[in-house]
Amino acid sequence: MIFTPYEDELHVINKIQKFQNTDYVLLRLTSTMIEKNNIDANQCFREMLLRENIVDYETLRNGGSNGLEFQSTLILPDTIEHVKLKFYRVKNLRGDRRFSIETIKRKFQNGIFHSGDLLYISSTTDIYGASSIFIVNLTHNIPSEEMIKSTIGLDPITQKFNEIKPHLAEIIHGGFYNNSKGKGKIAPKDVGDTLENLLKVPTNNNPGADLDGLIELKAKYSKTRDTLFTLRPCFEGTEVAMYEPNDRSRVSAFTRLYGYDSDKHPNCNSLYITIGSIHNPQNGQGFFLHVDEDNLKVSLMKMDPHKNSAIETAFWTFDALKQQLSIKHPATLWLKANTRENNGVIQFEYTDIEFSKAPQFMTFLSLIKSGIITYDWRGYTSKEGKYRGKNHGNAWRIKPAAKSKLFGEIEKIEL
Repeated sequence: MIFTPYEDELHVINKIQKFQNTDYVLLRLTSTMIEKNNIDANQCFREMLLRENIVDYETLRNGGSNGLEFQSTLILPDTIEHVKLKFYRVKNLRGDRRFSIETIKRKFQNGIFHSGDLLYISSTTDIYGASSIFIVNLTHNIPSEEMIKSTIGLDPITQKFNEIKPHLAEIIHGGFYNNSKGKGKIAPKDVGDTLENLLKVPTNNNPGADLDGLIELKAKYSKTRDTLFTLRPCFEGTEVAMYEPNDRSRVSAFTRLYGYDSDKHPNCNSLYITIGSIHNPQNGQGFFLHVDEDNLKVSLMKMDPHKNSAIETAFWTFDALKQQLSIKHPATLWLKANTRENNGVIQFEYTDIEFSKAPQFMTFLSLIKSGIITYDWRGYTSKEGKYRGKNHGNAWRIKPAAKSKLFGEIEKIEL
């Protein structure tokens, strides 16, 4: 199960992410978990453990005695406590994946844990490549930033950011700089190319993020709309796939099947809608997003009013969403710039700087469930025959005021 943090808990997550922007899982403690200490190891948790070479549940034999114990660190307000986690499979036909937290009941009795507390479980890797697990209670007994930093250290992105701060300060206080390409009409990319030139970053020479593959530079002199990314869904096993055998035409087929009569385009169906969670669908066509943890996908569902049930019309795998989110949004420095012309040369004055780290996929899924992240379908197509129409770029979007919830704390840099 994916647990959604409350506002105050999300604030603590953002504090942790300032120092270690690594994958994490959330666990909302219940009285049953505390009493029985037989906690479900969901797919996301198991994948994190596998990536960190801590445990592969598929290699464990059934039975608690065949489990694996691993030392973790519980970070408390004034101290740390070493806590053993045990990963095991239940001795039944399914071999259910479980884990336990050492002396969890005693920690409840001592007021360290409470029923309803949200635990943050993540990992770090030392210079020798060894992984370790740390736990933070996001609800009670919250450690200070200094305690978190001294326990888990800084990740390479934070170290790189601290390294370039002095150079950024020189640029911010240096006034106007000539366009690096010289004279000519301004192009949108010029403001970024000039910044890279000032920071001595080879332009378009790195397939990853601009600064050592760790931090992307984004400089703008005009307002643009925030979009997370575009990603075409899959249609295998749906009505769309049955209707249209050619996969390349299925986006158009989707609009034909589920669209409404177009006001602007005769003999066409239009579909211009925003799709949110089941509790906040944000459209009148019955579409909503469902995070399917068991099958590791986000489904685009549609209610059937006649059957009072929903069908899957399309889906995105967790892997595809996570990859696209990572590619489009590495750790980023966002700079705003003023412009002027001097003797035929455009000049840039870099002003405000904001810094964000890569969004965490678990947070992305949580925000889909809460309706903050939505999917926009934008296009029209002919009602029959050859597909004629236009798709305007279906995209995952986030409410502007909630951007910091996804990226963590977007830090305004004062230099």
